[in-house]
Amino acid sequence: MSELASEILDIWAKGGWLMLPLFALTLFIYHAVLELLLRLNGHFLARSGYDRISDIGINHALRSGDWTLRRLLALDASSRVEVRRHFQEVRAEYMPTINRRIRFLSVLITAGPLVGLLGTVVGMLTTFDGMAGSDTSKFASVVSGVSEALITTQGGLIVSIPAFVLLSLIIQKRNQLECCLSRLEQFNVRMAMRRDSIEKSSVE
Repeated sequence: MSELASEILDIWAKGGWLMLPLFALTLFIYHAVLELLLRLNGHFLARSGYDRISDIGINHALRSGDWTLRRLLALDASSRVEVRRHFQEVRAEYMPTINRRIRFLSVLITAGPLVGLLGTVVGMLTTFDGMAGSDTSKFASVVSGVSEALITTQGGLIVSIPAFVLLSLIIQKRNQLECCLSRLEQFNVRMAMRRDSIEKSSVE
């Protein structure tokens, strides 16, 4: 285990000074990933199972007195416009924060390969400087520059590729919440239209 740790540290040192900002970027990325996953998995729509509930299940939950669902729906709405306005407010309360964090995470993930690319450029410059030097230090400088270029590029990709996979999972969970709200909105619209038709028929 100690040999593995020393080997990792040796590779890290060969990556040059850009490995430090890459490490800080890694911490930011995976902290943001973890926070978003916890936020989405802990969202009350996911905890309560509303993201998988059918119209029959919604009717049953309303009849059984599910107060969370009753607060989420506009039960007193009598038109499509009222329902849409209500769900615009619901989305404005729950979704913008998640969307902002997803955009911020996308920027962080995109920065990973760019830092690796910058490391490639710095490593190549070191290589060229070494080639222009004296014969005694030329080989060591070339090897050092190539190592720095390859290690930082590899590091940027290693950081970003799993993060891209996790980001797609986060976007999928966000889309599930959006679909849940859309399904509840459509249910609420049908309920409001039935209420409106019943009121009109009673007036006539």
